[in-house]
Amino acid sequence: MFRSIVESSPTPTAVIDGTSFRCLYANATMRALGLQPGHPLADRFPEASAVRMAETLSNGEGTRLRITGPEEVSWDLNVAALDGGPSLLVTLRPAESESTETAHHHAREVSHRVKNTLQLVSSLLTLQTLSAKDPDMRRAFQEACSRIGTVTQAHQRVHAAARGSLVDFGAYLSDACREMESHFAVGGPERRIAVTVEQAMVPVDSVIPLALILNELVGNASKYAYAAGSPGNIEVSLVPRDEGGRRLTVADHGRGLPPGFEVARADSLGMKVARAFAGQLKGKLRAEPNAPGARFVLDLPF
Repeated sequence: MFRSIVESSPTPTAVIDGTSFRCLYANATMRALGLQPGHPLADRFPEASAVRMAETLSNGEGTRLRITGPEEVSWDLNVAALDGGPSLLVTLRPAESESTETAHHHAREVSHRVKNTLQLVSSLLTLQTLSAKDPDMRRAFQEACSRIGTVTQAHQRVHAAARGSLVDFGAYLSDACREMESHFAVGGPERRIAVTVEQAMVPVDSVIPLALILNELVGNASKYAYAAGSPGNIEVSLVPRDEGGRRLTVADHGRGLPPGFEVARADSLGMKVARAFAGQLKGKLRAEPNAPGARFVLDLPF
């Protein structure tokens, strides 16, 4: 009955003699690791010598040994007495540190592939931009490139800063605004971005939507708030709210909002993007006069 239960188990399992530490039985998974009945446990796992095994069983601190299996993979070897008799049940499980590092290595590989894919898409859009003859089409491709760049930067921030469930979006916001400010200065009027931000630990899944909202609101302020060729400042803040959550604000001192403007009815692609992601984050986005200028406010629940 014991054999029928453990033979096909994915956990490497064996029964060994408690005196000689020779293998009496090994299931298919353990045999695949090289331990065969009749052979001492130490023949396959040198760390589990008779002396070490005896010490482990007698010290009263537990029955676990760190050993190395095929391909230098580390295992935790667990030992338990069977029915109080001389036979011992041995099981192997991947060492926690080993499995954690393997998971992190896999995550790094996936992140690198995602980054490369985003950069490839951005490069293709850039080529399409260069070949576009229509100014409106060229502008649309440029805006698409900007959005993909925002996603790429936010993805890098998430990967670099988060092994848990939270990321400091405040640090990302400051960096992103500095980069946008430098882009505005190339071939265009001076746009200074004043940033007010505190440490803002936000859920990992919120980083990219928030980054895209920030990109759209700052981009709109740069393009529409001031007359063509005129300099102008933009103010960005991310601060806690007294009632809980946080408030993201993007404000300017330009020409102000068009008559009758409502966020819920705005039909530009940028506002549709900001509105959609605000809804995804369960936030409330609104626009209001800034006397002079305009202010966009996003109240977030986190």
